[in-house]
Amino acid sequence: MNFRIIKIGTMTRRDMMRSFFRWALYSVMLLVFFVIQCTFPFLKWKPLLTVSLAVAVAVFEGELGGVIFAAVAGMVTDMAVGGLFGFTSIWLVPCCLMVTLLVVNLIHRNIINFAWMNICVLVIIDFMELLFKYIIWRNPDIDVIIMRFMLPSTVTAVILALPIFLLVRLINKKLGLDTTDKDIVSVFDEADREED
Repeated sequence: MNFRIIKIGTMTRRDMMRSFFRWALYSVMLLVFFVIQCTFPFLKWKPLLTVSLAVAVAVFEGELGGVIFAAVAGMVTDMAVGGLFGFTSIWLVPCCLMVTLLVVNLIHRNIINFAWMNICVLVIIDFMELLFKYIIWRNPDIDVIIMRFMLPSTVTAVILALPIFLLVRLINKKLGLDTTDKDIVSVFDEADREED
């Protein structure tokens, strides 16, 4: 199996404007989810909506765009939940890169595939936070942290991820670039052509 990438040629002015508005809408969604995560007044835990948004964007965008958005979303998540700045980005960036590569190379863009990939990313991020913040330091209240903070946060993010996916899909359908099968090229085929 060859590794494939999405190759986009020159963009027209209309394509550039559509791309600008698409990323502006993603940024507005990130800001809204940041505010929601910061201002949940009645709960001690924060839903990880920005992580689910990063995974949804990674499903529909290319490798570079998905990774950069994941890095920003990870930093925004750390600001919202009061974690170490950049900690979530360390884990979210490779996860979103894998999501993009899976979508480009192996699986279809649909809500079921998004749901299981989102759950996997949320579990990885929660496990890394649990490992580096509590298990290594031998915190005796790990069960309380899991049951009162992490589990409700993850379950809420999984439930609210479905509308997030539908909204990102709508934005991408209205403002996205039309990529066809001819735009997805094999890296090895392109290298062979360059050698000739």
